[in-house]
Amino acid sequence: MLTTDLQYSIDNHPLHFADIGNGEAIIFLHGLFANSQIWQAQCQELSKHYRCITIDLWGHGNSTTFNENCQSLVDVADHIDQLVSSLKIDQYHLIGHGCGATIAAEIALKYPVKTKSLTLLNGFIGYEPQVNCAKYQLWLDEINQTQKINHQLATTISQLMVAKGSNHQHIIEGFAKQLSGYSDTQAVAISQFAHQAIYKRDTFELVEQLTLPTMVIVGVENQLRTVLESYLMSDEIDGACLHHISNAGHLTMIEQPEALNTLLSQFLGSVK
Repeated sequence: MLTTDLQYSIDNHPLHFADIGNGEAIIFLHGLFANSQIWQAQCQELSKHYRCITIDLWGHGNSTTFNENCQSLVDVADHIDQLVSSLKIDQYHLIGHGCGATIAAEIALKYPVKTKSLTLLNGFIGYEPQVNCAKYQLWLDEINQTQKINHQLATTISQLMVAKGSNHQHIIEGFAKQLSGYSDTQAVAISQFAHQAIYKRDTFELVEQLTLPTMVIVGVENQLRTVLESYLMSDEIDGACLHHISNAGHLTMIEQPEALNTLLSQFLGSVK
């Protein structure tokens, strides 16, 4: 477990994080409905050589509130930079998962001098497809109406997090238990954050500015992101390398930790 629970206050809202290891800094950003705990296997391995910072985004994990001054994922990117700057870290590698990949791209675009490398895991930096927006909006409407994530919705979300047809029932059950255990205030907070994550801007318009070392990774059996999207990103980002991980869904870092750790170690080690 990532037991180092630290916090940094922004507009009187605590943003929680863990800070483990020494060396060049890596900033880990989880995806929607997840939290910093999903990076346990990666931090256990990479903290031997790197300083690993894992952050609970607004409404997720131990960051139980939503900053009302946060208007978009660009603002979230600024919040992450404020937190990292408070730790006296001048440069860092970014590893983003899901919507965390979009936030990582926003950070790289706004703070290119600080960003040493960018890893986009099971994310998509373009507009969210309309069919996805419609599905996710139904989830948000239900959360806002009931002010909770009931067991049925938590299970529905959790089942989509792993590879279709996988035998990772313990991952599904653990993820669902976490979501359904959120308080009414945190359920509303995560819904507020989710709205910004779903209705994000299209950073493909600025993709030519991403000239830093970049790696795109996707789980082949991902139910929330497509392999096609990974090709689109790797084709548009100059010099980006692309990797597909078999027998993995959205939570690749939990489903196939060794395969992901190998790719991350090799990529980070290649960045000069």
